[in-house]
Amino acid sequence: MHNRALAATAVLASAALLASGCSPSEHAAEPAASATSEETSTQTAVSNTLEFDNAVVRAKEAGADMPMTAIFGTLRNPTDEDVTVTGFSSSLGDARYEIHKTEDGKMSPVEGGLTIPAGEAVELAPGGFHLMVLDFPAEIPAGDTVDLTLETDKGEIQVPGVAVRSLIPGEENYGEDGEMTGHGSHEGHGSHEGHEHH
Repeated sequence: MHNRALAATAVLASAALLASGCSPSEHAAEPAASATSEETSTQTAVSNTLEFDNAVVRAKEAGADMPMTAIFGTLRNPTDEDVTVTGFSSSLGDARYEIHKTEDGKMSPVEGGLTIPAGEAVELAPGGFHLMVLDFPAEIPAGDTVDLTLETDKGEIQVPGVAVRSLIPGEENYGEDGEMTGHGSHEGHGSHEGHEHH
């Protein structure tokens, strides 16, 4: 009996040592988990500063005579702070990306970025604000998708899988000539007036 009691005591002591040996590593892992959680929260906060509803890229054929296209949709700001879109890029790669507006039938880049007021939305549409992809002669076929990266004063926002369409529902005509107003024949741009190459 005495030997059995000693054996039981030894087993309990070993279990206690093992438990105490695991505890420090488990506690040490907790701060790392917290840090990861905080980092994820920060990334989520940045990505939630803007919503790009109904985003669409206008399809285009290949050719140096039409090295441009436009991106439309609705930029929605659900936060309680203004957000300014200062630029953008896309998975199309090498091109010139500009935020444009139409005033009195003339296209021009938006200086200083496009501000989306807190709790409001700004529509990107033919004849108004829109995103332009310039100096891109390659084809952008309907049915493809394009990933966008919006650059804002709050950080970058990823907009994956934007649909490419040849016609946009409700906006079959882009102007009186059936093209994007001011862009189809380069009207309002002249020889890319105001679009110096960087």
